[in-house]
Amino acid sequence: MRRAAAAALALVAGSVVLLADGEVKVTPVVSEGKVLATFAAPAAWTPDARELVRGGVTLTYAFDVELRRPSSLWVDALMAHARVEAQVKFDSLTGSFQVSRMRDGRVLESNRSGQEPEVKGWMTEFQRVLLEPAQPLEPNAEYYVRVRLFATPRRNVSLWTLWPFSRDDGSGRATFTFIR
Repeated sequence: MRRAAAAALALVAGSVVLLADGEVKVTPVVSEGKVLATFAAPAAWTPDARELVRGGVTLTYAFDVELRRPSSLWVDALMAHARVEAQVKFDSLTGSFQVSRMRDGRVLESNRSGQEPEVKGWMTEFQRVLLEPAQPLEPNAEYYVRVRLFATPRRNVSLWTLWPFSRDDGSGRATFTFIR
């Protein structure tokens, strides 16, 4: 019984260490009532991810980007949402990487690269992702942009992957006050 409890604790501790590396740095910019989110998750490109891609598996990093307004009474109000994805597949015949970016299921751009640092940037950095709130932002109100990273396929199995609710592979948040 003690061994089972110790093994379960080790799995949970291991998942926490893996999730701690998945910090996403978020920078929101407000322009004309629209929010532009720039973010990066450099720690997401791990040696395991490199090995997986070099093995010929397509790796996808999906980022859920949300503009929210904090609420003291209930769940924070969702003002705007976007899902952006970056995909990479290694072509062993040419020795190059095929990379693509999508937003809400539509391909935005696609490219081929032979340089791994360029591929890392392509996969982990997004510039000026547009978030258009359905309702205008209120002056002098506080908002935040939250970005959550989901990697597929999942290489590391932990207790979190068995949980019925989704668990992100990294997240970040930046708060700002809308001043008009």
